[in-house]
Amino acid sequence: MTCLALFTPSESRWHDALVSAVHGHDLPLQILRSDPGDEIPQAVSGLAPLSLVGALVEGRDSQIASYGAAPRREAEAEEAGRVDALKVQFGAVTGNYLWPEAMRTAIEHAGFSGARVLWLGDAAPGLRDALRTVRAVHVWQSSPTAGEAILQLLPAPQRGRVLLNQAQVEAMMVEVDLVVYAGGGLPLGILQPYHGLFALREPPLQDAYLAVEQVISPGYFLQVYLSRLLTWVAEIDLPPDAFALHGGHGS
Repeated sequence: MTCLALFTPSESRWHDALVSAVHGHDLPLQILRSDPGDEIPQAVSGLAPLSLVGALVEGRDSQIASYGAAPRREAEAEEAGRVDALKVQFGAVTGNYLWPEAMRTAIEHAGFSGARVLWLGDAAPGLRDALRTVRAVHVWQSSPTAGEAILQLLPAPQRGRVLLNQAQVEAMMVEVDLVVYAGGGLPLGILQPYHGLFALREPPLQDAYLAVEQVISPGYFLQVYLSRLLTWVAEIDLPPDAFALHGGHGS
């Protein structure tokens, strides 16, 4: 039996979905849930002695702490400054950050590789890697400085326009294929049926899902994310729908 740790706060969004995948596919894998709190360094250093295959790390604070505790880190973790997966190989622990890969995978599966994107909300760690397969990225921010700060995270050929108000956004939407919602306001008036909506979190109004042709919901993205995490850490490649979720909007 292979054992995989899950470093998670008391309210976990990952645990039940992981367990459902393990049981649903009769995998020889046990998920060991733990909340290390301030003892992340000790938890990371204990993975190899306890013969665990690795750990998944849920939650911003734990991911940042795990980045500092990981003896070795992949390039994606270095760029993001956090770790969401830890793998034990030959007694050594390596940290990685799979969130950007999961986002790229969701975009690709939905047919939006090469899309023109409007980003709404704050920047996300690993944004450059997450959006590397799209053609252009425009941002809606409250100030030119905030918008340019996000665009500077991207390669020059991908940098689009900084939009400062709804009128500017509405005028630009004919040149947008995919709206990525990462927080803040989301006026329904900017959405058209020919758009896709990638909701990293639930939008203020559920009607946003009905206003567009295609939706990548927070729930579906979580399923893709867990699939990528489990593949990297435990070398178990399951489809996103193996990770059953309870509640929330489907893909």
